[in-house]
Amino acid sequence: MNKKKETLVLIVILLIAAIVRFWQLGKNPVSLYWDEAAIVLDAYSISQTGKDMNNHSWLQPVLGSYGDFKAPVLIWLSSLAAHFFGVHPLTVRLPVALFSVLTVYLVYLLVKKMMFFDPKLAASYSKLPLLSAFIVSISPWSVHFARLGFESSLSVAFLLLTLLAFLEFLQRQKNIYLFLAAPLAALAVYTYYSLRLILPLLAVALLVIFYRQLKHHLFKVILAGAAFIALLLPMILSPYYQRSQEYRLNNNNLIHHNQVIAESSRYLERYDSSLFSRFVYHRYLLLGRDFLVNMSSHFDIDFLFLRGDANLRQHSGYFGEFLLVFLPFYGVGIYLLFKHFRSYSSKLLGTLLLLAPIPAAMVYEVPHASRAIYLFVPFAIIIAWGLHECMNGAKRWILVGLALAILVNAGLFYADYFVEYPKRSSAAWLYSYNQVALYLREHYQDYGQIDIDERYWFPRIFIYYQFPELLNQTRELKNAFLNSPVNSFGLPDPFTYLLDPTKKKQAKFIYYESEIPEGYVVEQSFPFLNGEPSLVLVTKELTNE
Repeated sequence: MNKKKETLVLIVILLIAAIVRFWQLGKNPVSLYWDEAAIVLDAYSISQTGKDMNNHSWLQPVLGSYGDFKAPVLIWLSSLAAHFFGVHPLTVRLPVALFSVLTVYLVYLLVKKMMFFDPKLAASYSKLPLLSAFIVSISPWSVHFARLGFESSLSVAFLLLTLLAFLEFLQRQKNIYLFLAAPLAALAVYTYYSLRLILPLLAVALLVIFYRQLKHHLFKVILAGAAFIALLLPMILSPYYQRSQEYRLNNNNLIHHNQVIAESSRYLERYDSSLFSRFVYHRYLLLGRDFLVNMSSHFDIDFLFLRGDANLRQHSGYFGEFLLVFLPFYGVGIYLLFKHFRSYSSKLLGTLLLLAPIPAAMVYEVPHASRAIYLFVPFAIIIAWGLHECMNGAKRWILVGLALAILVNAGLFYADYFVEYPKRSSAAWLYSYNQVALYLREHYQDYGQIDIDERYWFPRIFIYYQFPELLNQTRELKNAFLNSPVNSFGLPDPFTYLLDPTKKKQAKFIYYESEIPEGYVVEQSFPFLNGEPSLVLVTKELTNE
C-alpha cells in the first residue's frame, strides 16, 4: 500500500473513531457519576476564579476535590472546556473523547515504531499499524471509556506518548526524545496515579529489552529517570498525598491483605499449626495466589469477548470488551506472539500484557476494565496481528465475508449501545440522583427543609452540580471540611444556603421501599430509565401549631 492510500485509510479510521466517540456524547451515559460531577465543579471553579472548589490554586499536584484527592490533569483540561460549556457533561467528557481519538492515532504510530525494530515482521505484516488502529477505533473497551470523564481513560494517551518518545529516541538516537519521555511520563502519573506503579516497571523492562541499543546511553537514561523522579516530588510532598494514599487503599485489597490473613488463620487452626500447614497456608503464598487469580481474570475469554466487566459503568453489558467476531483472531495473535517471542514486538507486547493489569489485580474487584484499561492496547494489536495473518493470501470472497461479519457485529453492538444501554445502565450512573437535583433546581424555593436518602451515597454533590453558584458561598467552609481529621469530605450541606427556613413545606426523597414518615404524602417518583423504581418524593406541610 502506497503512502497516500495508507494516509487516506488512516483518516477514514480516525473518522470512524470520532463518530462512535462523539455521537450523543454528554447524553450517553445518561448522567454523570460522582467523580465526573466533582471534576466539572472543580473545573468550573478554576475557570471562573483560578481556584478549585476548596479555595486552593489550580496549580496543585493533588487536588482535594470532595475528599477523594484527584489527579490534576483531567481537571485542568476540563477547566479549559468549562470556558465554553460551563457546568455541563461535555466539560469533562469532551477532553477525554478528543484524547481517545488521538489514542487511535498513537496506536498506529506505536505499531509503526515496533515494526521498525523487526524489519522481517514489518515486511510480512505491513498493514498491522492500520489494522491495530481500526480495532482500537471500534472496540467496546476503548470506545466506552472514551465517552466517560474518567482519569484512567485520559491516561492511556499519555502512556502511549511516553512510550513513543522513548522508541523515537531509540530509532533516531536524538537525546531530545529521551528527555521528552521523562516529563511525558510524569504528566501521565499526574493524569492517573496508578501509573506510579506501572511506569517504573515498564522503564526497567524497556531497559532489559533494548539493552543493546541503550548500553552506550546508560548515563543519559539515568538522568532521564532522575528527571522523572524530580518531577514527581511535588506530588509526593503534597500535604494531601498521604491522605490520597489512605483513601485509595481503604478497600478490600492485597496490600492490607486482611482477607488472606483471616483465611490463613482458619487453615492453621484447622491443621493445628503444623510445620507443613504454616508453609502451605502462609499468608504470603495465599497473597500470591490471589494476585495471580486476579491477574488472570483479565485474560478470560468471558471478560474479553462474551460479557465484559459486570459493572455497567465499566461496560455496556452486551458482548465483551472486544467484538465477538475478533475471538478467532485473538487466538491466532497469541500463537504469533509466542512464535515470534524473540522479536522486539513480542517482548514489548508481552511486557504490556503483564504490567497493565497489575493495579487492577491489587484489588479483589476483578476483572476491572478501568484499572486495567491499558490492556486494550496490546490486546488490540494482538487481535490485529492474528487478523492480518488470516488475511494474508485469503481470497476476495473471504475478505468480503469477514468485512460483513465485522460490520454486523459492530452494528449489533452499537445499536444496543446507543438505544438500550442508557436504559439498562441508568441505575449504575445514579440517574435518580441527577433527576432529583434537576427537580430541585426548579422547585427548591417551595421548601424549608429537604432530605435525600443516601442509599446511593453522597447525593449532595449532584445538588452542587445543579447549583454551582454555591461554590462561591461555601468555598472556605469546604476547605475546612476537607482538612478536618474527622470528616474529609469537603462538601457542606448545600440546603443550608439554598432554603428559606420560614417555608413550612418539608420534603424527603426516600427509597421507594422505605416506610413513608408519618404525616408525609407521596408527591412524585423518580424511577430509573428502565422503569425500575428508585427514589420517591414525600412532602409535609407544617402547621403553625
